[in-house]
Amino acid sequence: MGTFAILLVLGAIIYLVFRYKWPSRQQISTDYLPETFIVLDLETTGLDATRHEIIEIAAIRYLKGNKTHETFQSLVKPRKKIPKKITEITGITQDMVEQDGQNISEVLPEFTKFIGTERLITFNAAFDMAFLYAAWEKYGLSRPANPVSCALIMARRAWPGRKSYRLADLADDGEFVEGRAHRALEDARRTLIVYAAATEKLKELT
Repeated sequence: MGTFAILLVLGAIIYLVFRYKWPSRQQISTDYLPETFIVLDLETTGLDATRHEIIEIAAIRYLKGNKTHETFQSLVKPRKKIPKKITEITGITQDMVEQDGQNISEVLPEFTKFIGTERLITFNAAFDMAFLYAAWEKYGLSRPANPVSCALIMARRAWPGRKSYRLADLADDGEFVEGRAHRALEDARRTLIVYAAATEKLKELT
């Protein structure tokens, strides 16, 4: 085989590899989304809702057809100091919560009012809702009866066999054609993208 032919073959192989590894960004329809819902995300001092604390709450109120969406965000002062490892993961420092944070007893009523009775969407519902339910109970607040959807569970159903179900990896596969949630905190925005894509995919499968 001549040198030119070899270069052509190598070029074709490289093209196919790069095309497979970095496919074109998927455009996600919002047609199958509910008219309105709340996407939320928490940062905490650990994984155990009975021992660890919420240090940040963020949420987006999605309204279909809107270009921008109302958001809620609050740092929360924990009773114990934030572990160094958590600061490395989240970027939230002790100084930040002491300067700008509120007590959870003050944040919860505001957050509860923000979510109203809308459906709640979170990437790992078992984790996030365990912390919220524990906080509502601890401070004697009525637990809201909002329906809850888990974007992670939906993603596993929509795309079985993926190598990664990390939020960042899932969200990077798609992007809204319209209605992207501007001004939202990153994890909540990514959850919104994953939820929209999974909703569209599961609708196609039914």
